[in-house]
Amino acid sequence: MTILSSLGNEQVLMSRDNPAGFKLEELTRKLRYEIEEKTRNISNDERIQAKTVVNNNSQIIGLLHQIEAIQRQSFVLMEQIAPDEGALGKPRIGK
Repeated sequence: MTILSSLGNEQVLMSRDNPAGFKLEELTRKLRYEIEEKTRNISNDERIQAKTVVNNNSQIIGLLHQIEAIQRQSFVLMEQIAPDEGALGKPRIGK
């Protein structure tokens, strides 16, 4: 939590105000890969606590997949409005 707390009120996701931020789909993919690796590292531990953590991680990975799918759907919808002009371009939705 040190990194997150050191961010304070700084934005994490890419936006007009934060063009160097993370794209949501890249951030979720990176999180998913890291959680998958951590899960592999504990998958042979037979203790109930480890099994529960593996199960929890599997659920989190599933939710991250859902986030990525929802984001892809948003891309399709926004592409119907106008081409992507990037973080500094004209917004396709909103102001």
